[in-house]
Amino acid sequence: MNIELHPSQSDIIRDLFVEKTNRYGVVCASRGFGKSYLAAVSAMLAVQELMQLPETVPNKNVSIVAPTYQQTVDIYYPLLAYQLGLADWALTHSAYTGKFTFPNNVELRLWSYEASERMRGSGQYFVVCDEVVSWEGNPGLEESWSSIIRPCITTRWSKEASERFNAPSPGRALIISTPKGYDHFYDMFNYQDVDKDWKSYHYSYHDSPYLSAEEIEKVKLTVDPLKFAREYEASFEDSGANVFYNFSRTDHLDPTIEWPEENEVIFLGIDFNVGIQATSAFYKRGETVYYFDEFMGHPDTDSLAKAIKARYPNNPIRAFPDPSGRSRKTSAVGATDFSILEQHGIRCLARKKAPAIADSVQAVNTKLKNAKGEVHIKFDPKRCEKTVKSMERTLWLDSNPDSLVIDKRSGDEHFSDGIRYAIEYLFPVTGGKKRVITGSRLI
Repeated sequence: MNIELHPSQSDIIRDLFVEKTNRYGVVCASRGFGKSYLAAVSAMLAVQELMQLPETVPNKNVSIVAPTYQQTVDIYYPLLAYQLGLADWALTHSAYTGKFTFPNNVELRLWSYEASERMRGSGQYFVVCDEVVSWEGNPGLEESWSSIIRPCITTRWSKEASERFNAPSPGRALIISTPKGYDHFYDMFNYQDVDKDWKSYHYSYHDSPYLSAEEIEKVKLTVDPLKFAREYEASFEDSGANVFYNFSRTDHLDPTIEWPEENEVIFLGIDFNVGIQATSAFYKRGETVYYFDEFMGHPDTDSLAKAIKARYPNNPIRAFPDPSGRSRKTSAVGATDFSILEQHGIRCLARKKAPAIADSVQAVNTKLKNAKGEVHIKFDPKRCEKTVKSMERTLWLDSNPDSLVIDKRSGDEHFSDGIRYAIEYLFPVTGGKKRVITGSRLI
């Protein structure tokens, strides 16, 4: 058996199986990278690890999950059985059942995503999740991973269990796909920002030795730029429809953002929606705004206000709510959203009517990065996870920036709406000139 990995594939194998620096590897790679070969080699190495454990150790299972069963068997069975030689190790193997059995009760199974529900209750030492952007329909990628696959790993192959059985590693997973926009695969790709057990890898067609430069140039002539960016550049970008086009995780995420000091003014951007009440909290030092916290899911404005005051009992609080809350009645006694916040000591600052979308979007994009390249908004990636997602995923309706209508269908815009209200009020851009509202007006 001769295993040949190119350097990028070797980096992933080294991290997962040699140095064991992470448990969950997320690979965003272009067509032609060799994702299937990487997945098969990873599964084989996991089988080898399990075969070294005594027969009495339970849950010695390795799985490969692909969008359909036919795809899983057609791609992986010959690759595993013949190219990698697992047919010679296995006690039994069958393309019909998609199962290999090995000495010491080790099992490798090929699953379709459609049948992933049947994995519930099993213990999985290593799982390959292949082409996850195609895991469509029920239960969906997010539900399948969080409610089925990951529990199969963590409940039976936790760090404690691996130590008890003297296994080489806790349970692990390799999640692989070519991207398709800002979906849950994109969320998984960014888990590394908040959890050291995760590591992400990004590879374009430039990183694959299997692709011909001449062929790629021909592809460019016949494929639209968006599809080429996805398939060959492995780009997550959907289109030019992003409202906050200046936002990037590289420029704007800062895990070192500290909690505000006692008596420091805390500002809130609030978008009123029953049961949502999306609220992002920030403080301002000099020209830079630091988002450090968020709230979501409170049933009404009163419960939101109580939660805010409980979390920041020693800080003055200024809110920039949706201007419609000035008149909207949200209680039986006729109180408005604004009056409820004021009753709890939260001062409300808002224009008489919502600012023009063009103005508020321009204000935020300018603050994200101005023409000099200066960045004046930062987000804590862990405490502001939903806010960050909202900034990335707020789109123009029908992918048309000229419409100046924000797409409300996905519900991604709630936190970014609150940010628009706050930033436009503090740092308005009108007539091409920026007017900064001074702190004395706010305190």
